[in-house]
This record gives sequence, structure tokens and C-alpha cells, in this order.
Amino acid sequence: MDVNSINNNISTLNSQPSVELNKTGANNKIEKVDNESLSLSVNQYNQRRDELSLNVQSLNEGIAISKIAENSLNKQEDFLNDIRKNLESLKSDDTNLQDKNEIKDKINQDLQNFNQLAYETKFANKNILNVDYYDEQKNIEISTSTDNFSIDKPNTPQIANDIFEGLNESNLNLPDDLEKVLDKVETATRQIQTITNEFTDFGNKLESSARGTIQEQQNLYNETKVNKNRNFGNESSDFTKTNVTANVGYLAASQANIVQEQSVRLLS
Repeated sequence: MDVNSINNNISTLNSQPSVELNKTGANNKIEKVDNESLSLSVNQYNQRRDELSLNVQSLNEGIAISKIAENSLNKQEDFLNDIRKNLESLKSDDTNLQDKNEIKDKINQDLQNFNQLAYETKFANKNILNVDYYDEQKNIEISTSTDNFSIDKPNTPQIANDIFEGLNESNLNLPDDLEKVLDKVETATRQIQTITNEFTDFGNKLESSARGTIQEQQNLYNETKVNKNRNFGNESSDFTKTNVTANVGYLAASQANIVQEQSVRLLS
């Protein structure tokens, strides 16, 4: 083998790394991602995920409070309806004094049950339907990272107390006194209905916010999933480039060995 042939072989070998690198660069181009959400770091993703989870937890607590309140308020309204029916029965001419006293006792019992229900309606050991002197917070607040929901805490025992006072100050044998007590019961019923509607509206707002937050959680998960796929492509490209670089080094070493071997043959 002459020197020209050796030079030609070396020239051919020297041209191969450049060709291979060009091919690798062309085949491993990764489409640039413009969406910032797809570039979330792991820490950013974890922080946002935890934030959304806490938001859902707070909203769920608020929804639970509204449902508990509505359930108790409906039962309180049932007590008021029973009281109204008992008072209406006193309008009958057939009702004697003994019957009226028995009915009055039933009404007082319904009022006691009304109040007991108010005191027992709690969430996380906190009152929902009554406010006492020691209550530091006079409203119910549900806070998230972006919104704040609030509703005034009602004091429904006061409603029953007003009826009780009117009942015991009145002579139910007198039509005018009877109508006054009935008016108090009607007023109390409207108050309970208004409070119930407020808690229903409160719960609906919380549910709407919860649905939006859950959707945001789903979107975050999907975006992160796509981002992971994109990163895998980049990592694969980097891995390939690293291997190509290493192979170029091996190729250069091989060329050197070839030149040395051919030189030895020429000299021998």
C-alpha cells in the first residue's frame, strides 16, 4: 500500500464524524415549547399542586358547613310549622282550657327542641347556627389562595326565645293575643327561610369554585404530563449527542492507530 492510499483512507475517516454529527443534529431537533405551563419545574409543580389541594380541602369544609346548616334549618322550620298548627287549633271553639294548656306545653317543648338543635349544630366543634358571648368570630369564612367566602353566623335560638316570651306573655284564650303569637311564628319562619337561602347560596358559590379548582388540578396534571414527555425527548437527544461525541473520540484514536500501523509497515 502506497502513501497516497493511506492519505486517502485517513481523509475519508476524517470526513465521517462531521457527516454523522450533522445527521444526528438534524434527526434530534426537538420542537421548541412556547407554552410556559409546559416548562414548570418540579418544585413549581409541587407547590401549585399542594396549593390547589388545600383550596379544595377548604372549599369542601365550607360545603359541608352549608349542608349541615341547611339540614338543621329545615328541621327548625318543621318545629315552627308544628307550633303554627298547634296555635291554629286553639281557634276552635271546642278547645277547653285544659286542652289549651296541653297545647301550650307542646309548643314550649318544640321551642326547646328548636334551641337544642341550634346548639348541637357544629362543625369542627364550632357553632354554626348560634352565637354566644364567647364567640370571637361572628361569621363563617372560607379562604383559598385566590378567593374569600363569608357568611354571617345566625343566632337562631334568639328566634325561638322571641316566640317563647310572646307565648308566655299572652293569654291564648284571647283572639288578639293568639294572633300576635301566630304572627311571631310566621315572622320566625320567614327568618329561617331567609337564613336557609343564604346558606344555600353560600354553598353554591363554594361548589362552583370547587369545580373550577378541580378542573385546574386536572389541567395542571395534563400539562405536566405533556411536559414530562417533552423533557424525555430533550434528554434522549442529549444522551445521543453525548454518545456521538464519545464515538468521535474513539474514531480519532482509531485513525491514529491506522496511521501508526501503516507507518510501521512502510518502514519495515
